[in-house]
Amino acid sequence: MSASTAPRLAWLNGELVPWDSCVLHVRTQGALWGANVFEGVRAYWRAEDRQLNLFRLHDHLERLWHSMKSLHMAPPYSKPAVEEACVALLQGNEFEEDVHVVVVAYFGMGANFDPMGHTDDTGLHVTALPFRRPDAYGRGVSACVSTWRRISDDTMPPRVKAGANYHNSRLAYQEAARNGYEGAVILNRHGTVAEGPGACVVLVRDERLISPPATSGALEGITLATVAEIARDELGIALERREVDRTELYAADEAFFCGTLAELQPIVSVDRVPIGDGVPGALTRRLQELYEHAARTEPERRGLATPVYGAAAGAVRPEAVGA
Repeated sequence: MSASTAPRLAWLNGELVPWDSCVLHVRTQGALWGANVFEGVRAYWRAEDRQLNLFRLHDHLERLWHSMKSLHMAPPYSKPAVEEACVALLQGNEFEEDVHVVVVAYFGMGANFDPMGHTDDTGLHVTALPFRRPDAYGRGVSACVSTWRRISDDTMPPRVKAGANYHNSRLAYQEAARNGYEGAVILNRHGTVAEGPGACVVLVRDERLISPPATSGALEGITLATVAEIARDELGIALERREVDRTELYAADEAFFCGTLAELQPIVSVDRVPIGDGVPGALTRRLQELYEHAARTEPERRGLATPVYGAAAGAVRPEAVGA
C-alpha cells in the first residue's frame, strides 16, 4: 500500500467500517468545536518474522484516559476494548509496513444541539495509515522560533492531548513553512522553550540531555520517556528537565525533536543559526539507533510491544513502563 492510498477499513464505535464510512455528523461537538482527545501510536513492521508491533500502546491509552478525565468525558469504551480495536484494525487492513494509528475519543451531540453544554454522548474512532520516515530523519531540519506562544495550563491545558489544542501547533507549523523553515520551536508565555508542533524539544550540551519540563507547556511525552530510559540504561546519561531559554537553543551542541511521528528528528539550525556543526550530532545518531532497537528489534523484551499477528496477537504488557 502506498502512502497516498487509503486503507480499506477504519474502526468506528465498535465495528470495522469501510474507510469512507468512518464519518461523524458535522454538529457533533467533536467535529464542530474540536471537542475531542486523541493519541497517535506507531506500529513497527519487522520483516524477518513478519510481525507488526504497536509500540507503547498501553501508555498511549493511559494518557488518553487522563485527557478524557480532564475534559469530564465519559470513556465510551474500556481500555482493553480499544486495544482490541487497534489490533483488529491493523489485522483487517493486512498492513505489512510501518503504520501510524490515531485513536480519537469525542463528544457527540449536546442537548438541543448545543455545542457548549456538557453531554454524556461520546464516541471513539480509530484510523491507521502507512507512515514512512521522512528524509528529515536522516538529514535533519531547519527550525525557527515561532511568533506564536504556547498555550498555558490556565487557558487550554497543554498536557491534555485535545484536538482543539493543536490549532496552536498548526499555527506555528504553518507559519514556519511559509517562511521557509521545516520546523518550529514554540516558546511559552514566560519566553522559555515549551515544545515543537506535536513534539518535545531536546538539547545536547556537554554530552548532557536537556528538555523543558511539562510545567513549561510541553506535552508529557511518551517518546521522550523512552529516550530517557534508553539514554540512562544504555549510555549512563540522565535526562535533565529544566527551563530552556531561547538563546540556549543557539548554544546547544545538538538538538532534536522527539515525538511519536518525529521519533528523533535532528534539528540542524534554529533561526538560521547552525546547531553545533549544522549537521545531525553523534549523540543524536546514537540515540536514534538505540530507539530503533527498542521500538522495532526488541520491544517484546522491554515489554513495550502489542503484537498484531500470530499467536501472540493482542498481547499487552501488564503495566506501563515509564509513561
